[in-house]
Amino acid sequence: MKNFKHILSLSLIVLFIFLAFGSLFESKDEKKTYKPDSDGSIKISAVSLYREYKDNPVSADEKFKGKMLKVDGTVDLISQESDGRISVMLEANVINGFVFCYFPGSQSREIAKISKGNYKTIKGKCTGFLAGVTLEDCEIY
Repeated sequence: MKNFKHILSLSLIVLFIFLAFGSLFESKDEKKTYKPDSDGSIKISAVSLYREYKDNPVSADEKFKGKMLKVDGTVDLISQESDGRISVMLEANVINGFVFCYFPGSQSREIAKISKGNYKTIKGKCTGFLAGVTLEDCEIY
């Protein structure tokens, strides 16, 4: 019984120290900034981009809308739109959360080389959030 109390006390002390040091590294109030790549585009994951829009669409529009982005993510769906464009949806790891990437029909040969589950980087111009984050005039990067 005495050993159990010592082990319990030691465990609580270790847990307290772990929590105390962990809180030093949190930065909840800091705004996340994204630096432009060498070509001027902003590199970001599909998960982070979707989260930025979900957390604060006004702030996300200021950071990303109208800008060229290089978005990394896992391909979830590839489809042909009625207007001839091709759409590729990247997973955002939340239920019904996606980044929609629209390619001109001229990119069909490149799109034909990818399939669902591939991890790809797609470059396109962010037009904001509708049912998900949308990129236009995309290309596989």
